[in-house]
Amino acid sequence: KAAKDKAAADKASKDKAAADKAAKDKAAADKASKDKAAADKASKDKTAADKAAKDKAAADKAARDKADTERAEADAKAAAAKKAEQEAAQKKADAKKIASTAKRDFENKIKRAWDMPANSSGQKATARVTLSDSGAVLSVIVNSSDPDVKASVEAAVRAAAPYPMPDDPDARREARSFTSSFTAK
Repeated sequence: KAAKDKAAADKASKDKAAADKAAKDKAAADKASKDKAAADKASKDKTAADKAAKDKAAADKAARDKADTERAEADAKAAAAKKAEQEAAQKKADAKKIASTAKRDFENKIKRAWDMPANSSGQKATARVTLSDSGAVLSVIVNSSDPDVKASVEAAVRAAAPYPMPDDPDARREARSFTSSFTAK
């Protein structure tokens, strides 16, 4: 009977050991399964985070590219506007220069045509002249204290007409009116 009890105790001990081992194996399997699930979840989360980071980086790059493009377009527009402004200023300066030369030529032409009256030495006159686009005299206003000098300057202005007008429309418009001073010698 003692052998039977001992055999039963050994069997119980073996069964308990087997049950403990089975429980340990099950716990290890459960732990491994949980660890795998956690690792899978972590991997999935990391993949999602990586994708989100990539998407954000792509969106940021697209926004930067768009801003760069807009800045470049604005710079190009500003440069074109500045260039156009400079060209307009240059054209205006050229027109003024051409008109100034034309006015000087008109003044010289008048002085060549001026027949100074006798005994008028030192007398001064100022003539304000308005011309048509073709160079014909539209009006002459002469200011002088001596009526003979005044009449002679007005006659010279009309005798020197027509005046050769510049081809450039802006220069022509600028040259249409001028003021000249004359001093009898």
